[in-house]
Amino acid sequence: MICGRAMHPFLAVLCLCCLTASACAAPEGDVQIDETTTAPANTEPASADAENSDPGTTLAAIRGEAHADPTTTTAGADTTTTTTTTTSTTGASTKDNTITTTTASTNDNTSTNDASTTTTASTNDNTSTTTTTTTTSTTTTTVTPVEVAVSPWPLNPRAADDRDWTVTIETSWRHDTDAFTQGLETHDGIIYESTGLYGQSRLRALDGPEELRSVGLDPGLFGEGLTLVGSEIVQLSWREGRALRWDRETFELLGEFRYDGEGWGICWDHVGSRLLMSDGTATLTHRDPDDFEVVATTTVTRNDEPVRRINELECVDGLVVANIWMTNEIIVIDPDSGETLASIDAASLAAEAGVSADETHAVLNGVAYQGDGKWILGGKNWPMQFLVTLTVG
Repeated sequence: MICGRAMHPFLAVLCLCCLTASACAAPEGDVQIDETTTAPANTEPASADAENSDPGTTLAAIRGEAHADPTTTTAGADTTTTTTTTTSTTGASTKDNTITTTTASTNDNTSTNDASTTTTASTNDNTSTTTTTTTTSTTTTTVTPVEVAVSPWPLNPRAADDRDWTVTIETSWRHDTDAFTQGLETHDGIIYESTGLYGQSRLRALDGPEELRSVGLDPGLFGEGLTLVGSEIVQLSWREGRALRWDRETFELLGEFRYDGEGWGICWDHVGSRLLMSDGTATLTHRDPDDFEVVATTTVTRNDEPVRRINELECVDGLVVANIWMTNEIIVIDPDSGETLASIDAASLAAEAGVSADETHAVLNGVAYQGDGKWILGGKNWPMQFLVTLTVG
């Protein structure tokens, strides 16, 4: 009995230790909690070079391409260049009620009409996605100056109060004194000259004083006025009733027209689509350019009196500019009414060329409109030709 009582305290202590060890263990059925926090997704910041980036880089991002060129649109004289840049950035967070927004855009100091759109979408797990799109448009406009045409006239010949004009010499150049000038024309900087006299008549192409090419007429033809009709030159003869048709570039003879009476001057009126021809009288004959047939006639008048000896002609703006043989006067004519609209005194040219009034054969003759308000004038056997403008008084 003593031994039994002696063991009881030992068992008691043993049980107490077992109970204590059991109390330190987790109760059965409980779940261990391991709290873990997920950091926001790593969003790479915009590149430091974005401010100076090529617009094509961001345009490629829109297209889904690695590289692309900006789009350029050109229309007429104005040029418009439009560059569209879009940058999308998504930020995500798993923390409750936390929205992380990262915005990257390209800074363009030359852009105009900027527009930004931000869209936010949330999911059920409290993850928020924000996308920011920035669009930049750049427009460059180039203004093209409008050229204003220079009038051939100092005043409107149909309406001016003062219709007595003169010439101002712009420049001059040497001219072959063997050339008996009967008509002048000009095209693309080249002067075309018809010369007269039997056995000496020629068709010439000139660059100022230099002869580029020429061709002689049949010795039985006396060359007279000429005009340009498209790619052809039409050259009259005096009393032979033959109008020669030449290729303007090669001086190849293409054919001829026939007509009755004398030929003095001729010009192509592109406004009326007709040829106008003089014969030394006061009559202007209107001819069909296809067959040279007479369409109409007009009598040139001044103060209701006929103006005779109409010679070399030049058609400009639907009007006719004409030399009057044996004078230093040039007149402007309405080819439909025959009215003389203006008178041009060119006597200063004869004096400048050193031509004496006694030289009755060396008279003012030959008129061609160059453009830009400038005219080419000359005379029979004159040592000079002139570039002039017309002035009032």
